[in-house]
Amino acid sequence: MLRDDGRSGAGLDGSQVTGGIYCCQAPTAAYLDTVLVTATVGPEVEFPNGAFRQTGGLVPIPVTIDVGSSTIDNHYNAARVSAGGAFNGYVLDFSGAPMITGVSLNALSTLTPTSLSWDANSVFINVASQRLLLDSRILINVLAVPEPTMSAMMLGGIGLLGFYGWRRGRSPLKGVRRVA
Repeated sequence: MLRDDGRSGAGLDGSQVTGGIYCCQAPTAAYLDTVLVTATVGPEVEFPNGAFRQTGGLVPIPVTIDVGSSTIDNHYNAARVSAGGAFNGYVLDFSGAPMITGVSLNALSTLTPTSLSWDANSVFINVASQRLLLDSRILINVLAVPEPTMSAMMLGGIGLLGFYGWRRGRSPLKGVRRVA
């Protein structure tokens, strides 16, 4: 599996990711088909094969999910056909991560998901009715906007104070005497 090791402050590294498999109508609690699993994004594989234990009637398709600084790599370990429905797939919820502003399918993917979407804190990977082959791979690029660092915010504040001080020193009333 490839992994994005271009570590930067803007990535998902160090954030908490909670994953689950939802079937077969919507990615909501009513259709959660596995136990939710939480991991910290880092150098290890966050969700190794077997991490998702079933709670409903459908058996999860063997998959390894590795979250990198700016990628999500789903690597299937068995050949199966996934169940149909409006949504049958994975939801990865991030906390302590930059806001997600977009996702795209990487050209190294060997399988195109039924749909791929996101919101500010989550990525939704729908594989409903897909024929998964041994070693099928969905590699997703994740775009995230970093939160400003503390030092950048302090420098901005100091700059504003300096600007206001400079403007105050240039007041048109400076040096003008009032006559009573």
